[in-house]
Amino acid sequence: MQINIIYDSSVNSAPAAFKTAVSYVVNLLDAAFTNNVTLNIHVGWGEIGGAALNANDLGESEEAEAPRYDYTTIRDALIAHGTSADQLAAFATLPASDPTGGGVFDIGRAEAKALGLINADDTTIDGWVGFSTSANTDWSFNPTATPGPNQYYLVGSIEHEITEVMGRDSELGVKGEHYSNGWGVPDLFRFSAPGVRELASGAVHSTGYFSIDDGATSLGSWNNHIAKGDLGDWDSGYGSGGGPGPFGNDSFNNESDYGVINGLTQNDLTLMQVLGWDPSLPDNFVINGEIYYVASGQTAANLVVQPGGTLDVSGIADSAILHGGNAEVYNGGVIHGITVEAGATLNVDAGGSADGVFIAGGLADFNNNASTGTTPIVFEGSGGTLEIDGHAAPTNVISGFAIGDTIDFYGANIGSNATVALLPGNVLELAEHNKTYDFQLDPNDNFAGQTFGVGGDGYGGTAIYLLPSVLSVTTSGTGITDGNGDLDAGHSVTFTLNMSDAVTVDTTHGTPTLLLNDGGVATYAGGSGSDALTFSYAVAAGDNTADLAVSGFQLHGASLTDTYGHQASMIGAATNPNGILQIDTTAPETSGVTAAPMTGTETAGASIGLTLAFNEAVTVSGGTPSLTLNNGANAIYDTAATMALHDPTKLAFDYLVSGSDNPTSSLALTGVSLNGAAIADLAGNAADLSHVNASFAGLSVNDAPAFSDSGLTRPELHFGTADNIVLDSSTSSFASAYGLEYLYLGLPAGTPYPPVPDTSSGFHLV
Repeated sequence: MQINIIYDSSVNSAPAAFKTAVSYVVNLLDAAFTNNVTLNIHVGWGEIGGAALNANDLGESEEAEAPRYDYTTIRDALIAHGTSADQLAAFATLPASDPTGGGVFDIGRAEAKALGLINADDTTIDGWVGFSTSANTDWSFNPTATPGPNQYYLVGSIEHEITEVMGRDSELGVKGEHYSNGWGVPDLFRFSAPGVRELASGAVHSTGYFSIDDGATSLGSWNNHIAKGDLGDWDSGYGSGGGPGPFGNDSFNNESDYGVINGLTQNDLTLMQVLGWDPSLPDNFVINGEIYYVASGQTAANLVVQPGGTLDVSGIADSAILHGGNAEVYNGGVIHGITVEAGATLNVDAGGSADGVFIAGGLADFNNNASTGTTPIVFEGSGGTLEIDGHAAPTNVISGFAIGDTIDFYGANIGSNATVALLPGNVLELAEHNKTYDFQLDPNDNFAGQTFGVGGDGYGGTAIYLLPSVLSVTTSGTGITDGNGDLDAGHSVTFTLNMSDAVTVDTTHGTPTLLLNDGGVATYAGGSGSDALTFSYAVAAGDNTADLAVSGFQLHGASLTDTYGHQASMIGAATNPNGILQIDTTAPETSGVTAAPMTGTETAGASIGLTLAFNEAVTVSGGTPSLTLNNGANAIYDTAATMALHDPTKLAFDYLVSGSDNPTSSLALTGVSLNGAAIADLAGNAADLSHVNASFAGLSVNDAPAFSDSGLTRPELHFGTADNIVLDSSTSSFASAYGLEYLYLGLPAGTPYPPVPDTSSGFHLV
């Protein structure tokens, strides 16, 4: 449906809010009905169609004239166009014979369009409405706010008058817009008892009521007295029934009270349906601008309250979703099962009850002496608020409470030293003013690593919430695998603080840091607006620790807040991340050298193993290092022998004795030649090899020390390439004096004879 508004020149003097209110109603009605018609309506301010309004009228309407129609034409058109359940039920009650006895139906052009009786796009004016500018009329223009004590609700008056142009005009054969003794479609659904239509007006507050099930159920009491206003209005009641809205307040009432919202109710929309206006949504959907009222003694179910819609309950509502709309449960009213989504508010008055409450981002407000029932109160998602206006915590289990949710204990004034603690069994205890209040959170909910906060709610009450907290800390960077590594100076470590919720970091007044157990500092690097904050640490000379950990957190004037304005709890930042991350900036040093064998005389072909030990694990890369020996020979690094040691702090070297090696009575290690290799610890620190030296007393190479036995001293011997004794001057002289065999004193059995026996020198064999 499309309503075109033509503003009369009088509207030029109206407040700007007047047009806003008109647009609100037009948009509401356009969205409520799907008839493919265009309505053209003039709107006046202080006048209607150029004529002044009657005194004391808040508003007036006039339908444009349509042709005369008889009952059969109207009945057939209604049945032909009926689609909704309410329309089908209502039209099924229409009798085949004319209940008006041949009356003329004076329905107006707008309704004739809805019923397909005239062109839907006809550009002729379909009606006029006008609204009071009397000094006695103080309008409230806001569609959602309750008017002040002496103000009238303009939106309700606009709804009242435009829907009359749309056909909400009862005439009962005694009144007509254009034809005397005319009838309106509402007259066909006026009953005085089940099965009994009331086709005549009556006294004030007489018995006529609106029904779509042949009088079995009353959906509203008609105004039955011509002098009290339009017959198509609800009787405003004043204690005797009244309109179907809360407390009898309704935009279709014949008289309007000030200081109240006279809203458009679901029964008003049902009435419009039976006039031929097709609903855009089923009856259980409460649309923008609609008040769905469940009166005392009534029951409704499966309601979906859309943004701008309102559910008011004095009876019983089973299963409702506040999909952006609002609900209020009055004294004696009950809601069983309601979901309060983001942007929606559930308000439960004293004496009202709501159980099975699911808070999915919206506000559930229980006033003092309102009942929360016995079933758990469940938070779904985040951003929801449970407000308790009483002075005691609810006994319900509160399930699903998460970051972004709030328990607003409005009934307890916030104290200067209020604290909150999670006790065993997930009992959340609030302590303030020397009192404690226990909220039973779901024992199955896991709050590990999270911190609860408490503060004022801005209205003097106490708000409880979860602070964004550090759930874990991880490390990463070159040389780090799953938190494990061994790093030297120059490496970088990234600490990632995984938060329970996204956090905004404001560094305007400073940059936060992490204090580390090696004396270093990690500085905030990024992640603002996410749930992962990163801090960067550059390993410097002198930083050393067996396992890098965070020992503290410092703000330095920065602020870390979530989207709800809560300051983050950084207690969990001080932790030892998973893995073992050693920081080592100290060069490894040698701790000793061993030889195998440690003593004896080694000659050509013999192998001497030398093991170089360090004070920590080292590796060899890039070449083959060697040990420099005092006889001019070298011991070569042996990879396989090193691995066979199964000790990463030791390196194995091999010295293969050659007959050409200089004899030495005491083998010694004098230094290390890297030969392009690197010896470093696992962090990459180059080993300090400046103090590598060792002497092995008792271990000789190509040399046998002098030997004494029974007063005879054999001189020091040197051995040749075949391990035989070299006959130098001292050995030759000794052999000449005592015999060649005495050269073998103290030598191992099997030592070869001298290579060239010099008989000319008097050597002889014994």
